[in-house]
Amino acid sequence: MARSPSLAGLSDVELLGMLDQAKDEATNLRFQHVTGQLDNVNQLAGSRKQVARILTELRSREISAAEAAATRRAIEAEASEGAGADGAGPPRVFKRRRRRHD
Repeated sequence: MARSPSLAGLSDVELLGMLDQAKDEATNLRFQHVTGQLDNVNQLAGSRKQVARILTELRSREISAAEAAATRRAIEAEASEGAGADGAGPPRVFKRRRRRHD
C-alpha cells in the first residue's frame, strides 16, 4: 500500500502533534462508545487507523535515517581500510565453542 502523500510532506514535529491529537480523539471516541453516546461506530476504527498511519510514517522515516547512517559508516570504513598500510582489514572474531555436558 502506498504511503499517504499528506503525511509525507509534514515534518516530524507536526506528525508528533497530529499523533497526540489522533490518540486523544481515539480515546474520546472509545469513551463515547462505552457510554452509548457514539452514533457512528466507524469513527472509532477510522481514528485508530489514522494513529497507525502516523506511526507508520514516523517509523519509515526512522528506518530510512538508520539505513542512511549505516551506508555512511560503511563508506567511511571502506575509505579508512584503503588507507591502511598492511591492508589486513578488520580483525577476525572467533566464537567460543560451548562445551557439551553429556
